[in-house]
Amino acid sequence: MSFADQNGMMSTDQDFHLSKEQALRASYWCGVTYFEHHQRVGESFNTADPIFCIDGFTDAFDTKRFCLGNLTNVHRTQSADVTRRHIGKGVQLTYNGQEVYVECLSDRAIFVQSPLTNHQYKWHPNMVCKIPPGCKLRIFDNQEFASLLAQSFEQGFERQTVTDTPCWLEIRLNTPCKWLDKALAQLGSPNFRCSRTTY
Repeated sequence: MSFADQNGMMSTDQDFHLSKEQALRASYWCGVTYFEHHQRVGESFNTADPIFCIDGFTDAFDTKRFCLGNLTNVHRTQSADVTRRHIGKGVQLTYNGQEVYVECLSDRAIFVQSPLTNHQYKWHPNMVCKIPPGCKLRIFDNQEFASLLAQSFEQGFERQTVTDTPCWLEIRLNTPCKWLDKALAQLGSPNFRCSRTTY
């Protein structure tokens, strides 16, 4: 039996034999993990809501908010502590089924590195965009991702890190990750040993 998802991608019923953890993750469009420098702090936040906020407050029960104020770190640096004081209202992420937008709700600018946005505007792949308060930026588009994915298999793709930043978020978009997993599975194993720095 085959199924077509909302984007017309075909899957077989074999793709739907998931563990409980995989099934739960599949119902979320987005997962967010908070870091201070190299260290992950707290549990990841997952959401199925198309609009949610990431802020510096402490409401642990609102499912439409990832409140960083709840997260403690015994190894927190002074620079991370100072940075956290400026998060305030933070950011809002919006997913419309095709695109993801980030909007700065904070009184301070935020900085975003989106390889997809950089590719779209022909900016340097490592470009970091400053988003002033009250402004938004499209950081993901399904069609653009499909095009970039095909291109990256032909030309290669560099992976960059942001671990020198006092506080940062890793935002995982689950559907594109699933597409990538399927594409990599179809390619098979490489003829050499891979590591996180392999290009």
